[in-house]
Amino acid sequence: MKNLSALQSVCVFILFLTIVFSSQNMSAQGCVAVRQMGGQNMNSSNSYNLSEGEFQVGANYRYFHSWRHFVGKEEQLHRQTTGGGFDANGKERGNAVNIYSHAVDLNISYGLTDRIQLNATLPYVNNERSQILRQTTPVKNTYRYSVYADGIADARLSVNYWVVDPKKAKKGNIMVGLGVKLNNGSHDEMDEAPQTDGTTKSVVMDQAIQPGDGGVGFSVELQAFRQLTGRLYGFANGYYLFNPSESNGTFKSAPKAGLGGYNVYASPDQYFGRAGFMAAVDKKENFTVSLAGRFEGIPAYDTFGGQVAYRRPGYVIAVEYGFSYRIGKHGFSLYIPYNVVKNRIQSAADIADQNLQNSVITDPTKYVHVQGDAAFADYSINVGYSYRFNLNKKMKMTMKH
Repeated sequence: MKNLSALQSVCVFILFLTIVFSSQNMSAQGCVAVRQMGGQNMNSSNSYNLSEGEFQVGANYRYFHSWRHFVGKEEQLHRQTTGGGFDANGKERGNAVNIYSHAVDLNISYGLTDRIQLNATLPYVNNERSQILRQTTPVKNTYRYSVYADGIADARLSVNYWVVDPKKAKKGNIMVGLGVKLNNGSHDEMDEAPQTDGTTKSVVMDQAIQPGDGGVGFSVELQAFRQLTGRLYGFANGYYLFNPSESNGTFKSAPKAGLGGYNVYASPDQYFGRAGFMAAVDKKENFTVSLAGRFEGIPAYDTFGGQVAYRRPGYVIAVEYGFSYRIGKHGFSLYIPYNVVKNRIQSAADIADQNLQNSVITDPTKYVHVQGDAAFADYSINVGYSYRFNLNKKMKMTMKH
């Protein structure tokens, strides 16, 4: 009974990411537009899996503020102190792009059997992008302004399967999953933005703050956990979203000569990996703490489909601190990944531009290197709630009365 009780507690955290992580804006937060990927915090006073006929509903909230610019792993510190005009005291301001992101996932899961689980997630996002404008007319001026994009993001549907029957696997198990990400979220939201000539114009928002990416994708997922000793458990989970669409048809800017197509926003692949340890703290094993490493981001090239489109690829490596608490059928969680490595890698557009420029340079010592930048957050805050219930049991009890 003691081992089973510890197992019940560990699932509070292990299954935090049970919903397929598919839409974008994750902890590679900021201009590297990995979408919201919060999953469900699945806990129960009975077992780590959803039993046949059992439901779980929940919500997850995530916040981050990105503002540190990187080219590769090198931070562009000057973006914080120069290029943004001057304040009232004559001090120069920075021109870094700041993104403030709020995202909420509404989740529901259903136990089709004791080993098969069906999941659906509907996300909502509210994003702000603060940036610098250098106005040229009628008066020269440099100032900061904000634009916004919000709405329902891309919905996700998935099915998960426990490799070993949970009734026989008390100390550990493996779950595999398949999912689909829909393209219901808007990928061409517009907002009013000031122009260099002093006018205001309705323009398409940057890819980093759009609710959706415009593509229909499919995902694969793997999760595993194992009791190591007493109340200590190890866990790991990974996820990859395949987005076969080359682009979503939304134009970033006018095309450069010889680089047609790279001015259209991509519908990029995304990936995520996580592994760590967790332990129950109190005697009743309702409160758990965890420590994990995370690796997530967007690749420069998709696994399937064309590559001629614009994206800001990159990744972060983070240390994640987690806390969860369960009381009866209710579960609460707080997870804070802190990004220790930020890397904006070369994109397909960067490489194409680089090759085009170098094709007309005869001296190899004068070849150019093209690599764009991206803004990253230091950390994100993730708060979750879940509730589990079984309608079949309630109906049977009602019929007996």
